[in-house]
Amino acid sequence: MENYQRIARLSGNEELIDSNLEFALLTFYSPSVIGKRPNAANNMLPSNNVRIAGLRLGAAVYKDMLELSYFDPENTDAIERHLEMMQFIMGKANITRTQIEQHYRANIRNLITEIVDEEYNKINFSMLNTAVNRRYFMTMQRFPQNGRYTLTYEVPAVIPDVKIISATARETMINEMRRRSDDFSSDDIDFVRAQAALIPAVALPAAVRTEAVTVISAFYLNLNPATFSAVAVKYQELSELKDNAQYAAYSFSRVLASLNDILAAIADD
Repeated sequence: MENYQRIARLSGNEELIDSNLEFALLTFYSPSVIGKRPNAANNMLPSNNVRIAGLRLGAAVYKDMLELSYFDPENTDAIERHLEMMQFIMGKANITRTQIEQHYRANIRNLITEIVDEEYNKINFSMLNTAVNRRYFMTMQRFPQNGRYTLTYEVPAVIPDVKIISATARETMINEMRRRSDDFSSDDIDFVRAQAALIPAVALPAAVRTEAVTVISAFYLNLNPATFSAVAVKYQELSELKDNAQYAAYSFSRVLASLNDILAAIADD
């Protein structure tokens, strides 16, 4: 496949596409694939606007390069591979490095805001159904744009069965749980309702999410020890919250994990 090895080597293994960024690059810059992508992928990286797609892909490569330069500055081979990929994208999209950097700086806060909004509207928990002696591993997601909720839960079995409830509102989700009496008891329903109230975006003021966006964005706009320390301090502040705010630190750590594995290690210190 055209450009496979060029793209695969970005992360160091030229035989394997092993990152989301490499996959995005491959599907956009491979003629045999680009016309077969789903609409959602084409909306993100439009095949009819090579410049916009190049700016977005270039900014993603630039972000990775900044992280490498800060967290692993001795890894000059990896940094050079990212520079080479930026040159490749610049040639394909007829854009400059300055334009890529400007696009990155103009949009990094939007990216972080999207991740924060998703993670702060989500909660993960386990629940023991004593009536049938099952422990469920559950994820509840709230969609503030339209009030929808989804509840994903794994039902242990010989082959684990993952089930999903998708509802137009929280109480609609609760009502669907009542209908699934083989899976949930009344105590389970009360427990899940209590968990819904602990979703950080529900339990905490909007300012808490804004502060998370601000401190992480400041780091990505100026990677240095002071901005990195500020991220660590924010996590520590959140980890000391109690009661309804108890999940805020976990949500914050999930945001960091979505951005960078080393940044996520703040939560392990």
